[in-house]
Amino acid sequence: MEEADLGEVRSIEHPWGTEEVFADVAGRLVGKVLHVRGGAHLVVQIHVDGEEVISLMSGAVLLELGDDPTTLRSIRMVPGQTVHIQAGTVHRISAIEDSMLLEVSSAAHDFRDS
Repeated sequence: MEEADLGEVRSIEHPWGTEEVFADVAGRLVGKVLHVRGGAHLVVQIHVDGEEVISLMSGAVLLELGDDPTTLRSIRMVPGQTVHIQAGTVHRISAIEDSMLLEVSSAAHDFRDS
C-alpha cells in the first residue's frame, strides 16, 4: 500500500475574493473552495473540454448559464444546491451576498474568458 502524499492548500487572491485549491490531482481533477464577496462576480467563461460541479455552501449567488454569452439564463442558488456544468457551457457566478462555494473540475480542461 502506498503512503498518502500530504500537500498544502494554495490560496489565490482575486478581485472577486479568494480561491483555495485543496486538491490538484495531475491530469484528473481540481478541488477548490471559492470565497466570493457580495456584489462581486467571476468572469464569464467556457470550458472547452472540461466539466465542473459547484455546490453552494453558504450565502446566495446568481448562476448564469447558456450556449452564448449574450443569451445567458439566470438561476439563483441557495445553500445546499449543486450544479453540474458540462463542457461547452458558458457560465458566470455573481455573489448576491458573501458566499462560499465548493468546486470540483476535471483538471485537463481548457477554458476561455469571454
